[in-house]
Amino acid sequence: MSIKKSEFFLPLAAFLLLCLALSLIWTQSAWLLLLVTAALAVLFLSFVLPRPAFIALIILRTATDFLTTANIFTVGSWSLNYTSLLGVIAIIFALATIWRQKLWRELPPLAVNWLLFLGLATILTIFSSYPAVGLVETLRWSSFFSLFVLGFALFRGGPQSSNLVKAIIASAALPVAAALWQSLSGQEFFDGERWRVLGTFTHPNMLAFYLVYVSVLTLFIFLTLDKGAKQKYLYFLISLPLLSALLLTYTRGAWLAFFLVIVLIGLFRFRRFLITVTLAISLLYLSLLPFQTRVASLTNLSATDSAAWRLDLWRDAWGYAQKNIWLGSGPGTAPLIIAANRPINLGSTEPHNDYIKIVLEMGLIGVGIYLSLIISLLWHLLKAWRQEVWPRRQLLFLFLAVFSLALYGASIGDNILKDSPLQWSFWALIGSLMYSYGQIKKSSNDLTTK
Repeated sequence: MSIKKSEFFLPLAAFLLLCLALSLIWTQSAWLLLLVTAALAVLFLSFVLPRPAFIALIILRTATDFLTTANIFTVGSWSLNYTSLLGVIAIIFALATIWRQKLWRELPPLAVNWLLFLGLATILTIFSSYPAVGLVETLRWSSFFSLFVLGFALFRGGPQSSNLVKAIIASAALPVAAALWQSLSGQEFFDGERWRVLGTFTHPNMLAFYLVYVSVLTLFIFLTLDKGAKQKYLYFLISLPLLSALLLTYTRGAWLAFFLVIVLIGLFRFRRFLITVTLAISLLYLSLLPFQTRVASLTNLSATDSAAWRLDLWRDAWGYAQKNIWLGSGPGTAPLIIAANRPINLGSTEPHNDYIKIVLEMGLIGVGIYLSLIISLLWHLLKAWRQEVWPRRQLLFLFLAVFSLALYGASIGDNILKDSPLQWSFWALIGSLMYSYGQIKKSSNDLTTK
Protein backbone atom coordinates (compact mmCIF):
# COMPACT_ATOMS: atom_id res chain seq x y z
CA MET A 1 0.00 0.00 0.00
CA SER A 2 1.37 3.44 -0.93
CA ILE A 3 1.89 6.24 1.60
CA LYS A 4 -1.06 8.16 0.18
CA LYS A 5 -3.36 5.19 0.64
CA SER A 6 -2.09 4.62 4.18
CA GLU A 7 -2.69 8.24 5.06
CA PHE A 8 -6.22 7.90 3.74
CA PHE A 9 -7.24 4.56 5.22
CA LEU A 10 -5.89 5.11 8.73
CA PRO A 11 -8.21 8.08 9.44
CA LEU A 12 -11.08 6.19 7.79
CA ALA A 13 -10.45 3.15 9.98
CA ALA A 14 -10.26 5.38 13.06
CA PHE A 15 -13.57 7.03 12.12
CA LEU A 16 -15.30 3.68 11.63
CA LEU A 17 -14.00 2.38 14.96
CA LEU A 18 -15.30 5.53 16.66
CA CYS A 19 -18.74 5.03 15.06
CA LEU A 20 -18.74 1.39 16.17
CA ALA A 21 -17.74 2.38 19.72
CA LEU A 22 -20.57 4.92 19.91
CA SER A 23 -22.99 2.29 18.59
CA LEU A 24 -21.85 -0.11 21.31
CA ILE A 25 -22.65 2.51 23.92
CA TRP A 26 -26.05 3.61 22.60
CA THR A 27 -27.46 0.64 20.70
CA GLN A 28 -29.39 -1.68 23.00
CA SER A 29 -30.36 -4.37 20.48
CA ALA A 30 -27.78 -7.02 19.56
CA TRP A 31 -29.17 -7.61 16.06
CA LEU A 32 -29.29 -3.87 15.35
CA LEU A 33 -25.68 -3.59 16.47
CA LEU A 34 -24.84 -6.43 14.06
CA LEU A 35 -26.52 -4.52 11.22
CA VAL A 36 -24.68 -1.31 12.16
CA THR A 37 -21.40 -3.26 12.03
CA ALA A 38 -22.37 -4.59 8.58
CA ALA A 39 -23.17 -1.07 7.35
CA LEU A 40 -19.84 0.31 8.57
CA ALA A 41 -18.06 -2.66 6.98
CA VAL A 42 -19.75 -1.79 3.66
CA LEU A 43 -18.48 1.78 3.99
CA PHE A 44 -14.92 0.55 4.49
CA LEU A 45 -15.30 -1.96 1.65
CA SER A 46 -16.47 0.84 -0.67
CA PHE A 47 -12.93 2.22 -0.76
CA VAL A 48 -11.42 -1.18 -1.60
CA LEU A 49 -14.03 -3.06 -3.67
CA PRO A 50 -16.59 -0.43 -4.69
CA ARG A 51 -18.88 -2.56 -6.88
CA PRO A 52 -19.48 -5.36 -4.34
CA ALA A 53 -19.91 -2.69 -1.65
CA PHE A 54 -22.46 -0.89 -3.81
CA ILE A 55 -24.50 -4.07 -4.34
CA ALA A 56 -24.28 -4.91 -0.61
CA LEU A 57 -25.56 -1.41 0.21
CA ILE A 58 -28.60 -1.82 -2.07
CA ILE A 59 -29.38 -5.25 -0.57
CA LEU A 60 -29.08 -3.87 2.98
CA ARG A 61 -31.36 -0.92 2.20
CA THR A 62 -34.01 -3.10 0.60
CA ALA A 63 -33.95 -5.68 3.39
CA THR A 64 -34.13 -3.17 6.26
CA ASP A 65 -36.68 -0.56 5.22
CA PHE A 66 -38.78 -1.48 8.28
CA LEU A 67 -35.97 -0.08 10.48
CA THR A 68 -36.84 3.55 9.71
CA THR A 69 -37.90 3.90 13.36
CA ALA A 70 -35.02 1.86 14.84
CA ASN A 71 -32.83 4.54 16.40
CA ILE A 72 -29.15 3.77 16.82
CA PHE A 73 -28.66 6.70 19.17
CA THR A 74 -30.48 9.85 20.27
CA VAL A 75 -28.94 13.15 21.38
CA GLY A 76 -31.52 15.68 22.56
CA SER A 77 -34.09 16.08 19.78
CA TRP A 78 -31.74 14.53 17.21
CA SER A 79 -31.63 10.84 16.46
CA LEU A 80 -30.05 8.55 13.87
CA ASN A 81 -32.01 5.53 12.68
CA TYR A 82 -30.62 2.62 10.70
CA THR A 83 -31.93 3.58 7.26
CA SER A 84 -30.62 7.14 7.76
CA LEU A 85 -27.20 5.65 8.54
CA LEU A 86 -27.32 3.79 5.21
CA GLY A 87 -28.25 7.05 3.48
CA VAL A 88 -25.27 8.85 5.03
CA ILE A 89 -22.98 5.99 3.97
CA ALA A 90 -24.32 6.25 0.39
CA ILE A 91 -23.58 10.00 0.36
CA ILE A 92 -20.02 9.49 1.71
CA PHE A 93 -19.50 6.70 -0.85
CA ALA A 94 -20.65 8.97 -3.68
CA LEU A 95 -18.56 11.96 -2.57
CA ALA A 96 -15.43 9.80 -2.36
CA THR A 97 -16.16 8.38 -5.83
CA ILE A 98 -16.69 11.86 -7.28
CA TRP A 99 -13.36 12.94 -5.79
CA ARG A 100 -11.43 9.86 -7.00
CA GLN A 101 -12.84 9.95 -10.54
CA LYS A 102 -13.01 13.77 -10.76
CA LEU A 103 -16.57 13.55 -12.06
CA TRP A 104 -17.07 17.32 -11.87
CA ARG A 105 -15.00 17.63 -15.07
CA GLU A 106 -17.87 16.16 -17.10
CA LEU A 107 -21.21 16.00 -15.32
CA PRO A 108 -23.46 13.06 -16.24
CA PRO A 109 -26.79 13.78 -17.94
CA LEU A 110 -29.53 14.79 -15.45
CA ALA A 111 -26.93 15.92 -12.89
CA VAL A 112 -27.74 19.61 -13.40
CA ASN A 113 -31.47 18.97 -12.83
CA TRP A 114 -30.66 17.04 -9.66
CA LEU A 115 -28.25 19.68 -8.35
CA LEU A 116 -30.78 22.47 -8.93
CA PHE A 117 -33.42 20.50 -7.02
CA LEU A 118 -31.09 19.66 -4.13
CA GLY A 119 -29.68 23.19 -4.08
CA LEU A 120 -33.15 24.71 -3.70
CA ALA A 121 -34.01 22.12 -1.03
CA THR A 122 -30.88 23.09 0.92
CA ILE A 123 -31.68 26.81 0.77
CA LEU A 124 -35.29 26.26 1.81
CA THR A 125 -34.14 24.05 4.69
CA ILE A 126 -32.03 26.91 6.09
CA PHE A 127 -35.02 29.27 6.14
CA SER A 128 -37.62 26.64 7.12
CA SER A 129 -39.53 26.71 10.39
CA TYR A 130 -38.56 23.02 10.70
CA PRO A 131 -34.83 22.89 9.76
CA ALA A 132 -34.28 19.45 11.35
CA VAL A 133 -37.10 17.96 9.28
CA GLY A 134 -35.80 19.69 6.16
CA LEU A 135 -32.27 18.42 6.73
CA VAL A 136 -33.45 14.81 7.03
CA GLU A 137 -35.54 15.05 3.84
CA THR A 138 -32.79 16.81 1.87
CA LEU A 139 -30.26 14.17 2.92
CA ARG A 140 -32.72 11.45 1.88
CA TRP A 141 -33.12 13.01 -1.57
CA SER A 142 -29.33 13.43 -1.70
CA SER A 143 -28.98 9.68 -1.17
CA PHE A 144 -31.07 9.11 -4.34
CA PHE A 145 -28.69 11.37 -6.27
CA SER A 146 -25.74 9.54 -4.69
CA LEU A 147 -27.01 6.21 -6.05
CA PHE A 148 -27.37 7.86 -9.47
CA VAL A 149 -23.76 9.06 -9.33
CA LEU A 150 -22.50 5.68 -8.15
CA GLY A 151 -24.40 3.84 -10.88
CA PHE A 152 -22.88 6.21 -13.45
CA ALA A 153 -19.35 5.84 -12.06
CA LEU A 154 -19.20 2.13 -11.22
CA PHE A 155 -21.39 0.29 -13.76
CA ARG A 156 -20.20 1.48 -17.13
CA GLY A 157 -21.07 -0.29 -20.35
CA GLY A 158 -23.51 -2.99 -21.39
CA PRO A 159 -22.19 -6.00 -19.38
CA GLN A 160 -21.91 -3.96 -16.17
CA SER A 161 -25.43 -2.59 -16.62
CA SER A 162 -26.67 -6.17 -17.03
CA ASN A 163 -24.87 -7.17 -13.83
CA LEU A 164 -26.54 -4.30 -12.01
CA VAL A 165 -29.98 -5.38 -13.31
CA LYS A 166 -29.36 -8.90 -11.98
CA ALA A 167 -28.16 -7.55 -8.62
CA ILE A 168 -31.33 -5.46 -8.27
CA ILE A 169 -33.47 -8.52 -9.02
CA ALA A 170 -31.49 -10.54 -6.46
CA SER A 171 -32.04 -7.80 -3.84
CA ALA A 172 -35.79 -8.56 -3.97
CA ALA A 173 -35.32 -12.04 -2.52
CA LEU A 174 -35.68 -11.08 1.16
CA PRO A 175 -38.66 -8.69 0.73
CA VAL A 176 -40.53 -11.24 -1.41
CA ALA A 177 -39.75 -14.13 0.94
CA ALA A 178 -40.95 -12.04 3.90
CA ALA A 179 -44.14 -11.06 2.03
CA LEU A 180 -45.03 -14.63 1.11
CA TRP A 181 -44.31 -15.78 4.66
CA GLN A 182 -46.61 -13.05 6.01
CA SER A 183 -49.38 -14.28 3.74
CA LEU A 184 -48.93 -17.94 4.66
CA SER A 185 -48.61 -17.31 8.40
CA GLY A 186 -51.37 -14.70 8.67
CA GLN A 187 -49.00 -11.91 9.72
CA GLU A 188 -50.04 -9.39 7.07
CA PHE A 189 -50.62 -5.68 7.58
CA PHE A 190 -54.25 -4.64 8.22
CA ASP A 191 -55.12 -1.27 6.65
CA GLY A 192 -58.59 -1.00 8.19
CA GLU A 193 -60.29 -2.82 5.32
CA ARG A 194 -58.14 -5.80 4.32
CA TRP A 195 -55.00 -7.77 5.13
CA ARG A 196 -52.02 -6.94 2.91
CA VAL A 197 -48.37 -8.03 2.76
CA LEU A 198 -45.56 -5.50 3.20
CA GLY A 199 -42.46 -7.71 3.24
CA THR A 200 -39.49 -5.85 4.73
CA PHE A 201 -41.04 -2.47 3.84
CA THR A 202 -42.94 -0.01 6.01
CA HIS A 203 -46.13 -0.08 3.92
CA PRO A 204 -47.71 -2.41 1.31
CA ASN A 205 -47.83 0.39 -1.29
CA MET A 206 -44.07 0.90 -1.08
CA LEU A 207 -43.43 -2.82 -1.49
CA ALA A 208 -45.88 -2.91 -4.42
CA PHE A 209 -44.19 -0.24 -6.54
CA TYR A 210 -40.78 -1.71 -5.80
CA LEU A 211 -42.07 -5.10 -7.00
CA VAL A 212 -43.40 -3.52 -10.19
CA TYR A 213 -39.89 -2.24 -10.90
CA VAL A 214 -38.16 -5.56 -10.19
CA SER A 215 -40.83 -7.46 -12.17
CA VAL A 216 -40.24 -5.19 -15.17
CA LEU A 217 -36.50 -5.88 -15.01
CA THR A 218 -37.17 -9.63 -14.71
CA LEU A 219 -39.47 -9.54 -17.73
CA PHE A 220 -36.84 -7.56 -19.64
CA ILE A 221 -34.29 -10.36 -19.18
CA PHE A 222 -36.91 -13.06 -19.89
CA LEU A 223 -38.09 -11.42 -23.13
CA THR A 224 -34.65 -10.52 -24.47
CA LEU A 225 -32.91 -13.85 -23.90
CA ASP A 226 -32.71 -16.29 -26.82
CA LYS A 227 -35.56 -18.79 -27.01
CA GLY A 228 -33.28 -21.74 -26.29
CA ALA A 229 -31.47 -20.15 -23.35
CA LYS A 230 -31.93 -22.09 -20.08
CA GLN A 231 -31.81 -18.83 -18.10
CA LYS A 232 -35.05 -17.81 -19.79
CA TYR A 233 -36.96 -20.39 -17.74
CA LEU A 234 -35.14 -19.33 -14.58
CA TYR A 235 -36.31 -15.72 -14.93
CA PHE A 236 -39.83 -16.89 -15.73
CA LEU A 237 -39.83 -18.83 -12.45
CA ILE A 238 -38.41 -15.81 -10.59
CA SER A 239 -41.26 -13.66 -11.89
CA LEU A 240 -43.92 -15.92 -10.30
CA PRO A 241 -43.20 -15.11 -6.60
CA LEU A 242 -42.61 -11.46 -7.54
CA LEU A 243 -46.03 -11.16 -9.17
CA SER A 244 -47.68 -13.20 -6.40
CA ALA A 245 -46.33 -10.80 -3.77
CA LEU A 246 -47.42 -7.84 -5.91
CA LEU A 247 -50.95 -9.26 -6.06
CA LEU A 248 -51.00 -9.74 -2.27
CA THR A 249 -50.16 -6.08 -1.61
CA TYR A 250 -53.63 -5.13 -2.94
CA THR A 251 -52.17 -1.85 -4.23
CA ARG A 252 -54.34 -0.78 -7.16
CA GLY A 253 -52.00 1.98 -8.31
CA ALA A 254 -49.13 -0.49 -8.62
CA TRP A 255 -51.34 -2.96 -10.51
CA LEU A 256 -52.32 -0.22 -12.95
CA ALA A 257 -48.68 0.85 -13.35
CA PHE A 258 -47.63 -2.73 -14.11
CA PHE A 259 -50.45 -3.19 -16.63
CA LEU A 260 -49.52 0.12 -18.32
CA VAL A 261 -45.92 -1.10 -18.68
CA ILE A 262 -47.12 -4.38 -20.20
CA VAL A 263 -49.42 -2.57 -22.66
CA LEU A 264 -46.77 -0.08 -23.80
CA ILE A 265 -44.02 -2.69 -24.09
CA GLY A 266 -46.41 -4.93 -26.02
CA LEU A 267 -47.44 -2.15 -28.41
CA PHE A 268 -43.83 -1.20 -29.08
CA ARG A 269 -42.38 -4.67 -29.53
CA PHE A 270 -43.85 -7.78 -27.86
CA ARG A 271 -47.40 -8.11 -29.23
CA ARG A 272 -47.73 -11.84 -28.53
CA PHE A 273 -46.58 -11.31 -24.95
CA LEU A 274 -49.16 -8.53 -24.50
CA ILE A 275 -51.98 -10.83 -25.65
CA THR A 276 -50.80 -13.65 -23.36
CA VAL A 277 -50.53 -11.43 -20.27
CA THR A 278 -53.87 -9.75 -20.97
CA LEU A 279 -55.56 -13.14 -21.13
CA ALA A 280 -53.83 -14.23 -17.90
CA ILE A 281 -54.95 -11.06 -16.08
CA SER A 282 -58.50 -11.53 -17.37
CA LEU A 283 -58.59 -15.11 -16.06
CA LEU A 284 -57.17 -13.92 -12.75
CA TYR A 285 -59.86 -11.26 -12.51
CA LEU A 286 -62.62 -13.77 -13.20
CA SER A 287 -61.31 -16.46 -10.83
CA LEU A 288 -60.20 -14.45 -7.77
CA LEU A 289 -62.98 -12.60 -5.95
CA PRO A 290 -60.66 -10.40 -3.78
CA PHE A 291 -58.79 -9.25 -6.91
CA GLN A 292 -62.08 -8.65 -8.71
CA THR A 293 -63.50 -6.62 -5.81
CA ARG A 294 -60.35 -4.51 -5.47
CA VAL A 295 -60.22 -3.68 -9.17
CA ALA A 296 -63.97 -3.01 -9.38
CA SER A 297 -63.69 -0.49 -6.52
CA LEU A 298 -61.79 1.83 -8.88
CA THR A 299 -65.06 2.61 -10.65
CA ASN A 300 -67.03 3.01 -7.44
CA LEU A 301 -65.82 6.14 -5.65
CA SER A 302 -67.82 5.79 -2.46
CA ALA A 303 -67.20 8.12 0.45
CA THR A 304 -65.28 5.38 2.28
CA ASP A 305 -63.06 4.38 -0.67
CA SER A 306 -59.40 5.43 -0.58
CA ALA A 307 -59.67 7.02 -4.06
CA ALA A 308 -62.41 9.40 -2.86
CA TRP A 309 -60.41 10.07 0.30
CA ARG A 310 -57.38 11.00 -1.82
CA LEU A 311 -59.40 13.51 -3.86
CA ASP A 312 -60.53 15.26 -0.67
CA LEU A 313 -56.97 15.27 0.68
CA TRP A 314 -55.51 16.77 -2.51
CA ARG A 315 -58.14 19.49 -2.59
CA ASP A 316 -57.35 20.42 1.00
CA ALA A 317 -53.57 20.23 0.51
CA TRP A 318 -53.72 22.45 -2.55
CA GLY A 319 -55.56 25.01 -0.46
CA TYR A 320 -52.84 24.89 2.23
CA ALA A 321 -50.16 25.37 -0.46
CA GLN A 322 -51.59 28.78 -1.43
CA LYS A 323 -49.99 30.38 1.65
CA ASN A 324 -46.45 29.78 0.28
CA ILE A 325 -47.20 28.99 -3.33
CA TRP A 326 -43.82 29.93 -4.85
CA LEU A 327 -41.28 28.44 -2.42
CA GLY A 328 -43.35 26.27 -0.05
CA SER A 329 -42.73 25.69 3.63
CA GLY A 330 -39.53 23.62 3.45
CA PRO A 331 -38.57 20.02 2.58
CA GLY A 332 -40.31 17.31 4.57
CA THR A 333 -42.99 19.62 5.99
CA ALA A 334 -46.00 18.40 3.95
CA PRO A 335 -47.23 15.94 6.63
CA LEU A 336 -46.80 18.62 9.31
CA ILE A 337 -48.79 21.18 7.32
CA ILE A 338 -51.58 18.70 6.63
CA ALA A 339 -51.64 17.54 10.28
CA ALA A 340 -51.89 21.15 11.50
CA ASN A 341 -54.89 21.88 9.27
CA ARG A 342 -56.80 18.59 8.97
CA PRO A 343 -58.51 16.70 11.81
CA ILE A 344 -56.57 13.57 12.79
CA ASN A 345 -59.66 11.39 12.30
CA LEU A 346 -59.49 12.03 8.53
CA GLY A 347 -56.55 9.64 8.20
CA SER A 348 -52.94 9.79 7.01
CA THR A 349 -51.22 13.16 6.79
CA GLU A 350 -49.03 12.07 3.86
CA PRO A 351 -50.11 13.88 0.65
CA HIS A 352 -50.40 10.69 -1.47
CA ASN A 353 -49.35 12.80 -4.45
CA ASP A 354 -45.68 13.63 -4.99
CA TYR A 355 -46.41 16.77 -7.01
CA ILE A 356 -48.68 18.25 -4.32
CA LYS A 357 -46.07 17.23 -1.73
CA ILE A 358 -43.37 19.21 -3.52
CA VAL A 359 -45.68 22.22 -4.05
CA LEU A 360 -46.37 22.24 -0.30
CA GLU A 361 -42.68 21.91 0.54
CA MET A 362 -40.86 23.74 -2.30
CA GLY A 363 -43.58 25.68 -4.08
CA LEU A 364 -44.18 26.06 -7.80
CA ILE A 365 -40.47 26.72 -8.37
CA GLY A 366 -39.57 23.41 -6.73
CA VAL A 367 -42.17 21.39 -8.61
CA GLY A 368 -41.03 23.06 -11.84
CA ILE A 369 -37.45 21.86 -11.26
CA TYR A 370 -38.73 18.38 -10.33
CA LEU A 371 -40.81 18.20 -13.52
CA SER A 372 -37.77 19.29 -15.54
CA LEU A 373 -35.89 16.32 -14.04
CA ILE A 374 -38.66 13.92 -15.05
CA ILE A 375 -38.98 15.34 -18.57
CA SER A 376 -35.21 15.30 -19.05
CA LEU A 377 -35.07 11.68 -17.85
CA LEU A 378 -37.76 10.55 -20.30
CA TRP A 379 -36.18 12.52 -23.16
CA HIS A 380 -32.74 10.97 -22.59
CA LEU A 381 -34.11 7.43 -22.29
CA LEU A 382 -36.24 7.71 -25.43
CA LYS A 383 -33.44 9.37 -27.39
CA ALA A 384 -31.03 6.60 -26.36
CA TRP A 385 -33.63 3.98 -27.34
CA ARG A 386 -33.83 5.44 -30.84
CA GLN A 387 -30.05 5.81 -31.28
CA GLU A 388 -28.68 2.68 -29.55
CA VAL A 389 -27.31 0.12 -32.01
CA TRP A 390 -27.05 -2.85 -29.62
CA PRO A 391 -30.52 -4.51 -29.64
CA ARG A 392 -30.59 -5.71 -26.02
CA ARG A 393 -29.37 -2.45 -24.52
CA GLN A 394 -31.78 -0.59 -26.80
CA LEU A 395 -34.64 -2.56 -25.24
CA LEU A 396 -33.36 -1.82 -21.74
CA PHE A 397 -33.65 1.90 -22.51
CA LEU A 398 -37.20 1.28 -23.74
CA PHE A 399 -38.19 -0.73 -20.66
CA LEU A 400 -36.83 1.96 -18.32
CA ALA A 401 -38.54 4.73 -20.30
CA VAL A 402 -41.88 2.93 -20.11
CA PHE A 403 -41.45 2.14 -16.43
CA SER A 404 -40.50 5.78 -15.72
CA LEU A 405 -43.65 6.95 -17.46
CA ALA A 406 -45.75 4.56 -15.35
CA LEU A 407 -43.88 5.47 -12.15
CA TYR A 408 -44.31 9.23 -12.48
CA GLY A 409 -47.90 8.72 -13.54
CA ALA A 410 -48.47 6.69 -10.37
CA SER A 411 -46.88 9.53 -8.38
CA ILE A 412 -50.16 11.41 -8.88
CA GLY A 413 -51.86 8.97 -6.51
CA ASP A 414 -49.18 7.74 -4.11
CA ASN A 415 -46.10 8.61 -2.06
CA ILE A 416 -43.51 7.29 -4.51
CA LEU A 417 -40.81 9.72 -3.32
CA LYS A 418 -41.02 8.13 0.14
CA ASP A 419 -40.19 4.70 -1.32
CA SER A 420 -36.43 4.94 -0.72
CA PRO A 421 -35.51 1.32 -1.66
CA LEU A 422 -37.24 1.78 -5.02
CA GLN A 423 -35.63 5.19 -5.57
CA TRP A 424 -32.18 3.82 -4.76
CA SER A 425 -32.41 0.88 -7.19
CA PHE A 426 -34.13 2.95 -9.87
CA TRP A 427 -31.64 5.85 -9.87
CA ALA A 428 -28.67 3.47 -9.65
CA LEU A 429 -29.70 1.82 -12.93
CA ILE A 430 -30.55 5.18 -14.50
CA GLY A 431 -27.02 6.35 -13.62
CA SER A 432 -25.52 3.31 -15.34
CA LEU A 433 -27.67 3.89 -18.44
CA MET A 434 -26.74 7.58 -18.55
CA TYR A 435 -23.11 6.53 -18.94
CA SER A 436 -24.17 4.40 -21.92
CA TYR A 437 -26.15 7.37 -23.24
CA GLY A 438 -22.98 9.48 -23.07
CA GLN A 439 -21.13 6.86 -25.10
CA ILE A 440 -23.90 6.84 -27.72
CA LYS A 441 -23.72 10.63 -27.92
CA LYS A 442 -19.93 10.57 -28.34
CA SER A 443 -20.21 7.96 -31.11
CA SER A 444 -22.80 10.10 -32.91
CA ASN A 445 -20.57 13.18 -32.62
CA ASP A 446 -17.57 11.23 -33.95
CA LEU A 447 -19.58 10.05 -36.97
CA THR A 448 -20.81 13.60 -37.61
CA THR A 449 -17.23 14.95 -37.43
CA LYS A 450 -15.97 12.34 -39.89
